[in-house]
Parts: sequence; structure tokens; C-alpha cells
Amino acid sequence: MGLDCLIDPVTDRYLRSLPSAVPESLRELEREVRQAELPVSSPEAIELLAVLCASRAPRRILEIGTCVGFSALVMHEICPESQIDTLERYPVMIADAKANFARFSAENITLYEGDAAVILPHLSGPYDLIYLDAAKGQYPVFLPECIRLLGDDGMLISDNVLFRGQVCAGKPDTHRNQTIVNRLDEYLHRLKGDDRLITTVLPISDGMTISVKRRNVPREKA
Repeated sequence: MGLDCLIDPVTDRYLRSLPSAVPESLRELEREVRQAELPVSSPEAIELLAVLCASRAPRRILEIGTCVGFSALVMHEICPESQIDTLERYPVMIADAKANFARFSAENITLYEGDAAVILPHLSGPYDLIYLDAAKGQYPVFLPECIRLLGDDGMLISDNVLFRGQVCAGKPDTHRNQTIVNRLDEYLHRLKGDDRLITTVLPISDGMTISVKRRNVPREKA
């Protein structure tokens, strides 16, 4: 979450001046959430998510980290027939997300309230697409469940994996962020090193990954 971008400011301003891929029906909501500086996905992350949803046409989507529901609504608008399950733990965000889902009559979005680490083991796959944009320090905790829930050829998209470039440098801006940087580094190594997945890391937005689950995963690794 957040609006940080890894590319240079001139390129960033130019790219953000181009027409948006966000559906017209959601432009006003996007203006509202960005003006309020809510921790929603960046414009670049949203556009990539929209393109991947359009190209994959997933039947079942899992989102970990609802915030106020903006990214879930983008996926809903791009893939109106998809069933979307989304997880959020913070009551203020949950209330706003529910209001936004009602505002756009998004009946095929199911909101699970609570800690993702507790909820995920109780969900059943397969999901065709999983979007991970939650507590960064918990990414390694969520990964085994994401792989379990992902169907063959399913796609896992992870946001904010470079944490404003601090993961690359290995130097957090504050002592408090050391754990986050360490755990994101662990997450990236596990993603890239897992032969059940094909993963690429993209230096866009705040760093994103796209992972596809291979078919015919050996039983002992499933």
C-alpha cells in the first residue's frame, strides 16, 4: 500500500499524467481515497492488477488486505463474473469497505473480517488469482497458504515487496522497519527459490512480484 514509486520523479509524473486504466465508474472513488491519503494500492499497482485480471479472466479471486475496497472493486469491474474473497482486520477499514461494496452493488465480493493468518487456513481453493497487499512483515507467514490455495496456473501478485527500495539496499530508514525489510527479503528469496512457482520481480510502484503456480507439482511439495 502507499504511493511510493521506485522510478525517477520525471518519469513517474509523466506516466501518471497518461489516461488511467481504472474503470470510469470508479474514478470518483479513486479521487476520494487518494485525496484522503488512504493506504490503497498505487496507480501503477492498480493498473497492473487491472491488466492481469483482464488477461486472465479469473473465476475466483482472493485478496489479502482489503483496505476500503478500492482494489477489490477494480477487479470486480474488470471481471464482473468473478467471485472475490477479500480479507481485512482493521474495523475502520472494514466499515468503509462494506459501505463501498454496497455503493457499487458488488454482491459477488465476500469480506472476511479478522487476521489473515487465522482466516487463510480455513479457506478452500483453488483460486485463480491472489492479490497480496497486507502487512508486509507477514508476507512469509502468508506464503504457504497462498501456494496451497492457488490453483494450477494460478497467479499470485504481491505488492510493496521492495519497500521504497529499502529491501534492495538492506538499510531500513528506521530501526522499526528492520523486521519488515528482513522479512520481505526472506519472502522474495522464498518466492524466487520455490520450484512450484515461476516468479518475476518488477521495479514498479513500490516493487511488485508476479508468480505463476506450475502444473504437476510434486505431491511432497503440494
